[in-house]
Amino acid sequence: MPIDRLISMAFALALVGLLYALLRGSRIGRAIIAVRMDREAAQLMGVKVARIYAITFGLGAAMAGAAGSLFSVMFPISPETGNALLGKAFVICVLGGLGSVPGVMVGGLTLGTIESYSALFFGPEYSVTISFTLLILLLMFRPTGIMGRRGFQ
Repeated sequence: MPIDRLISMAFALALVGLLYALLRGSRIGRAIIAVRMDREAAQLMGVKVARIYAITFGLGAAMAGAAGSLFSVMFPISPETGNALLGKAFVICVLGGLGSVPGVMVGGLTLGTIESYSALFFGPEYSVTISFTLLILLLMFRPTGIMGRRGFQ
């Protein structure tokens, strides 16, 4: 395996671990989860919702920037690259379970494994079709995702 992919994988895992630790072990993380679950109740408990929205947007932008930086080390990027990656990110998030950081890890590994094996059997041109077919099947039988559950994550 090339060293640039190993380094990128290590940084990506570290960033996901830091995000998980932030969401689970800090006041801001608990506030983000509270606002996600019930904005009005969080506001009644003294959470400044507009501030949490801004922090969450900043965290998302930082994670997207880090992901783009790590991706650009391995592959060439262009303005057209985003649409394919956005669809894949959507499938991964729904597969793992919305709001579940460990679920996103499982969803990404699941989608990557399925796409790799399906490329061997059907050809790489069908990877997007297989991804969205998997998404539809999962939504039919387990709408919360692989590790998602109703309520608090």
